[in-house]
Formats: sequence, C-alpha cells, structure tokens
Amino acid sequence: MSELLRKWSGKSTHFHKPLQASLELTNRCNERCSHCYIDDFSDDALKKLNKAQWFEVLDKLRAAGVLYLILMGGEAMLSPYFWDILKRASNMGFHVSTITNGLKINSLDVAKRLKNDGLSVVTMSLYSAHSEIHDSMTRVRGSHARTLKAIEYLMEAQIEVTLNCLLTKDNIDTVFDLYDYAKEKNLQLKVDSNITPKFSGNLDPTKLRASATQLQTYFLELIKQYPHAGPSPSGETETSYICNAAKGKCAVTAYGDLLACIEIRKPLGNLLKTDFAAAWQSAEAKKWRNLRVRDMEGLNSLEVQNFCDHCPGLSAHEHGNPLKMTEFVDKVAHLKRDIWRNCSK
Repeated sequence: MSELLRKWSGKSTHFHKPLQASLELTNRCNERCSHCYIDDFSDDALKKLNKAQWFEVLDKLRAAGVLYLILMGGEAMLSPYFWDILKRASNMGFHVSTITNGLKINSLDVAKRLKNDGLSVVTMSLYSAHSEIHDSMTRVRGSHARTLKAIEYLMEAQIEVTLNCLLTKDNIDTVFDLYDYAKEKNLQLKVDSNITPKFSGNLDPTKLRASATQLQTYFLELIKQYPHAGPSPSGETETSYICNAAKGKCAVTAYGDLLACIEIRKPLGNLLKTDFAAAWQSAEAKKWRNLRVRDMEGLNSLEVQNFCDHCPGLSAHEHGNPLKMTEFVDKVAHLKRDIWRNCSK
C-alpha cells in the first residue's frame, strides 16, 4: 500500500467515510467450492437488481465518497450486467478490481476487453499449484488448468494480477509450491487460514480448517523461507477498533442491501429505498462501527489480541456472539504469539 493510500485509508476509518465498497453482483457461481460461505448459488428473480438499479447504486456510492470498487459474487462475471457495471464504474472514475475464479476469462480477447473497459486489478482464487488439490476444492474438473490459463491471458493483457488462497487441511501441506509459483510469476499471494461458516450458520466449511500441527509447520516454514513474513504483533490497544466495518468500507448485495461489510449480513438499509447517508448513520451501522478491543468478551490478554484475526461477522455466524473470538481464531492467535516469542529470542 502506498503511503498516500495508507494516509487516505486512515482518514477514511477515522471519519467513517467509506473508501471501498464490495459489490456482490450475483450469488451464482460456476464452481462449488467445499469451503464456500454461500448457501444458495442462485438469485431471487424478484429481488435482484437490474442494470439501471446498479447504476443508481454506483451514483450513490460515488456521492458517498467511495473510490475503490471490488466486483465479486458468487462469480461476478456471471452477472448479465458485469460488463456494463465495469465500464460505467470506470468511466465514473472508480478504481475497479474483481475477485474471480477466472473460468470466464477464457481467451486473450476477454482479458483485453477487461483492460479496455477499465479493470485495474484481478484477484484470482487459486488454491494449489497441484491440479488435483485445486480441482477437488472447487469441485470442477479442469478448473485449475483454466484458472492458470486465465492468469496468463491477464498478464499478457497487462492487467495486475494477485492471488488469494484459503488454507485448508487439504492444501496447507503443499502451499509452498504455490508460493514458488507466485514468485516465479512475480505475483502477490495472500493466504488466509480462517474458513468462514456459511451465512446461514451451517458449520460444514469449518470442518476443513487446518489443524494446529499443520498451522505450526506452516508458520515455521514461512519464517524460514520469508523471514519478514512471520507472525508479528499488530500494536493494537484497548481503544483500537476491532475492525473496519461501517467505517472505511462497506458492501452491497445483489439485492441492493447496504452492509457494514461482507461478513456482517444484517442490512443497514436498501440503497433503492433510502439514501446512503441515512443507512450509513443508522443505529445498526453505529453498533458495528463503534466496537473496540475493550468490548471483546473473554479476552484475557491484549498480547494475544495483537495476533488475533477476530471478525465480528464470522463469530456471529459461528456461535452467535460477534464480540467473542471463535475457538479456532483464539487457537491461531495463541499459536502465532508463541511462535513470535520463540523467534524473537
């Protein structure tokens, strides 16, 4: 992150001005990932936004001060309005990126069209350097090869590509092969071990979380290969915000509901029925906006909190209490703290 962007982001959070908005263009997807948080890969025909309504949402986000848009889903490119929204948003001056599995980027022409229509960054969901592991996780045979080909098309079209990998018990043991691939292609790779329950509260995806032994091995190898990438304390205090929900970022569902963030699913309001400002200053928004570290329940150590990836939305889905760390997050925080202590000696 550039120093200027870091400064803007800080001011955005402080003054509760949303700098970034994630747009869930559709719930539809052409993969069926075993770890996915979506319950139903379909859109309600009576509720989903049409093109004109999405344009209205863009106008309201621009007026609210949003600069960065992330087009997502489901699979964003399955939306019939993906291209219209991309081009309109780009012409309005938004910095537009998308999160995709890449299956619709099936030719160089598609990649070039994305570039010409104003897409700045594509984040690809890539779960392994090994096709059998990736395809098993997406439940689509051949998806690995198609995603790798999409990356090649995007790079040839000179679009910035980053990689996202969710660490599970099935792919964590070979993830450094994916690090090697990313290094070879000069691509940024982000990994996350915290698998989200389904939005309904169904915990099946959480059964795929890596074990403590796997995570310890991963972090130790990470430090060995990338000494500056290991666990380190965040420097948070009791008065620090728990997260950036309803402050510097927001989200909009396929039905126009404004959310404090993707994980927090109770709408602040619907942008087809109310002004952004009214929803953004609602009691529901303020509830999430004002959460501080000192509000967390069962937190016995600020040092542990400094290694914690607590997400109020995820906790609410998993056990109904947004202010209490999940057992998994607590376990990982302690593990990271202990590794940091030992490596700092």
